[in-house]
Amino acid sequence: MQTKILDLTKDKPQGDAVQTVLTFRPFIDFLKKRRDATEGVKNGYINYVIEQFEQKPELLDKIDVNDAYRYGDEFQLIYNTLSPIVEDENKHYWSLSLPLSPVLFYSTNAFFNLIADITSCSIRKEVLQSKEIADIVTNQLKFRYSLILEKCYGIPSFFNREIIHSMADAKTGMNRFYKMKMDIRFIDVHTVKPLPDINIESLKSRTSYDHQDVLPLLQRILPLDMFRFEGFGLTQIADITSQYAIENIKNAILNTYDMDEEQCFDTITRSLKALVGNNEIEFGVLPVLRINNKLVFDKSMCSNSMVIGITHEQGLGEETYLALAQKYLDEPKVIFYKEITKADENRKGYLRLLKKSGVKSYALLPVYFNKSLGGVLEVYSKKEGILDDVAMTNLDVAMPLLSQLLNNAVHQFEDGIEHVIKEKFTSVQPAVQWKFNEAAWHYMRDKHSGSANTEVEDIEFKAVYPLYGAVDIRNSTIERNASLSRDLQVQFGLLIEVLKELKERSGFGLIDEKIYLTQKWLEKVSEPDGFYEEVRLNEFLENNIVPFLLHFQKGNPVYEKISARYFEAIDEASGIANYNRRSLESSMTTVISAVNFYLESMKGEIQQAYPSYFEKFRTDGVEYDIYIGQSIAPDKPFSDIYLKNLRLLQVSSMAAIAKYAHSLIDSLPVPVETTQLIFVHSNPIDIKFRKDEKRFDVEGAYNIRYHIVKKRIDKIHIKSSAERLTQPDKIAIVYFTRQEADEYRGYINYLQEQGLLKNDLEDLELEEMQGVNGLRALRVGVVI
Repeated sequence: MQTKILDLTKDKPQGDAVQTVLTFRPFIDFLKKRRDATEGVKNGYINYVIEQFEQKPELLDKIDVNDAYRYGDEFQLIYNTLSPIVEDENKHYWSLSLPLSPVLFYSTNAFFNLIADITSCSIRKEVLQSKEIADIVTNQLKFRYSLILEKCYGIPSFFNREIIHSMADAKTGMNRFYKMKMDIRFIDVHTVKPLPDINIESLKSRTSYDHQDVLPLLQRILPLDMFRFEGFGLTQIADITSQYAIENIKNAILNTYDMDEEQCFDTITRSLKALVGNNEIEFGVLPVLRINNKLVFDKSMCSNSMVIGITHEQGLGEETYLALAQKYLDEPKVIFYKEITKADENRKGYLRLLKKSGVKSYALLPVYFNKSLGGVLEVYSKKEGILDDVAMTNLDVAMPLLSQLLNNAVHQFEDGIEHVIKEKFTSVQPAVQWKFNEAAWHYMRDKHSGSANTEVEDIEFKAVYPLYGAVDIRNSTIERNASLSRDLQVQFGLLIEVLKELKERSGFGLIDEKIYLTQKWLEKVSEPDGFYEEVRLNEFLENNIVPFLLHFQKGNPVYEKISARYFEAIDEASGIANYNRRSLESSMTTVISAVNFYLESMKGEIQQAYPSYFEKFRTDGVEYDIYIGQSIAPDKPFSDIYLKNLRLLQVSSMAAIAKYAHSLIDSLPVPVETTQLIFVHSNPIDIKFRKDEKRFDVEGAYNIRYHIVKKRIDKIHIKSSAERLTQPDKIAIVYFTRQEADEYRGYINYLQEQGLLKNDLEDLELEEMQGVNGLRALRVGVVI
């Protein structure tokens, strides 16, 4: 035990001054009451303690704290009386202090060593820096008024007397957490002025859950200079680092969806390090993720994994890691290498890579959720002798929580997959999800009730307004045919060279016939009017030329080398006979990807105003349908202002797409241009989900007319002209009625004022189509 004085008030604010008297009379008075209610051996011990103190009457009066060291035997009696007899003072954090003042005069070795340097008796700087000034003052005030309210007004525990302190461990650098509990049984409160009456119920009703806002009120009606505090304080401290770490992990799990992966993993890692008590031990969390029952890994969810890191560093690729992981998952068990030896490296290749990366100790712990493997905890250290059995055992308490964390990660991954499927590959988009939820619930309800009709009900939306748009690659078919023709000329020219060289080397007569047929095909693919016999040509190459070359070169390295020139040329990925088609497809893909990206961003903007259904179709360009109306969002009142807003957004987005597509031309292998088309249909239509096709389509004979028109207008001409309506760098808006035209003229005028569209608006009459007449179009140029 230590009798040295430790003054924690040094360089610390103490709030309002208080009158204190160090005396042990309240302790003796407490024991006398206990003696009267106690019999047997305990009664005799209490009498002995009382006698020892009464033999030194100065202890029952006011004493100077600087003289306290003289009474170590009496203080030992206090410790023995108030602590379990078998308590180890080298582990038990316990101390005596002045009443309501952090001036310690007697403490256990454990307490003293925790807060002071035993050689200099000075307070550790970690203790002095462990709390903010405001927190110190507030905690002192809470404790003092808690004592006053309990002793003078009979209100117990008005403030929480347990205080949490964090303090850096001098050896490990890790923060440890301590709970401080102060015993007030041996402090008497004396008033030097009359006590005012206090309406306790009113006091409680006006305070927050922790009574934080009542402190200013108490300071005003019960100033501390009204009181004198006599006795001594007793403080006990408990190391709650493990409990605190577990609570942090729990909070991280509860807030998984509100935190990003990095923030969540950082919290988990710090908590696990606190549990093992060492900052040199690192952790990796690896959930078991599967797609179609095949193991996959999501880099964002495999946080800080050493084994994944080294496979990528060594350029081993994802397949290597997956094979390694699958082998482990086939027989999951605890793997622990306190020290990675040379023999370990020779037996396990991945241990050699870990050792090369500086890892000295390594462990893998399978983590189960409801008896199913949810993932793996990776534990490693780059310092020798750090990761041991004690550290591993300390992790046991966290394993149930880690299993929940990994289970959450798996579900989050699966939810993400489902979201992408709904968003990208099916028609179940968020705006209409509620309708599918209802249908699914009705199906489950009917099935469980034993109903004879267990078919999923039809999903329909009535009276919705359609908006159709198309961004197409101009003359895509012509460009494809031209690229094909150029590539075929290269292919047949090279084929003739190869055949002639084979004939010259072998003298084989049949090759002459092959050369003749190839020359005829070369003439056909070179015709300026185009080439229209692709089926017969492919049949000639695949069933005639290729089998002949393969058979002819067989067993002859010279002929094989000559023929290889042809086979290398027709390789789709790198051959010169596919160069023009590859270049064209690369250009078209670049442009269409850019258009898709813009439309995706526009989709988010659309949903902000009013929920709507948005569906894209990939052709040589991109077509899309937007449906908006009351039936899609029954809980949100619909107005035509939302429809007009969407129509304006559609026109402005087409202008932006045209401008952006034009800006890409100089960077493309083959210059391609886009055309922009909008079809206006003012009357609402009904749409229905086609279960077999997994998409929405128009419903009803009248509504089908809308579908027919939008499919035919992409190649429509201006009446009495050979000119196509759709042209590069222009927006074409097809309509039926003058009212529709007037509405869109307003949008066009506005966008012209904004500098997005040119002042070259045309109003055009269009050619008649089968079953459709009276179509007109507005066409306007885009400012490039």
